[in-house]
Amino acid sequence: MKPSWKTTIILTAIAGAMITAILIFQRTNQPSIALTEEWIATQVADGDSITVGQTDGSQMSVELCGIDAPEVKQGEVPAQALSNEAKDKLLNLVAAADNQLMIVPVEKDNDGRTVAEVMAHGRGEAEISFQEELLKNGLARTRNSSVECPNQLAFEQAQDIAKASKLGIWNQSNLERH
Repeated sequence: MKPSWKTTIILTAIAGAMITAILIFQRTNQPSIALTEEWIATQVADGDSITVGQTDGSQMSVELCGIDAPEVKQGEVPAQALSNEAKDKLLNLVAAADNQLMIVPVEKDNDGRTVAEVMAHGRGEAEISFQEELLKNGLARTRNSSVECPNQLAFEQAQDIAKASKLGIWNQSNLERH
């Protein structure tokens, strides 16, 4: 049985649409951002910055997407309220994950750091979002920027929990110092 000319046209159109979709995906895919998910934490700089590496020696500076944690002391600039607590919380999250992190890159910032969501495997199949944990504990606030993190809504909900409970930076005495 010969395929009709209508079938040929339909199959050609489908093939063309698939090729176009593949080409569009390849153009929008950012090759400058590593797509590997599994990384090993090598350093925690503050409450929202981590350096990660892989077994081949490659390293990457990561800024946690969607949040702003209090800044630690830098030179003559004093530390902001709760900066050490935010850094300690991030260190504890990294340690609980045995330094094995999942990095979900979103973009590169102006300083060349990878802006990413950072997670670790929790109990069972659950994944623990480092951003959500910092936000729920009042040790960071959501950051308004041009970058929309994939889990931004969950971040805002986590922040609302801390605000309602007056935790961390949302405690009145800390609001005055932050």
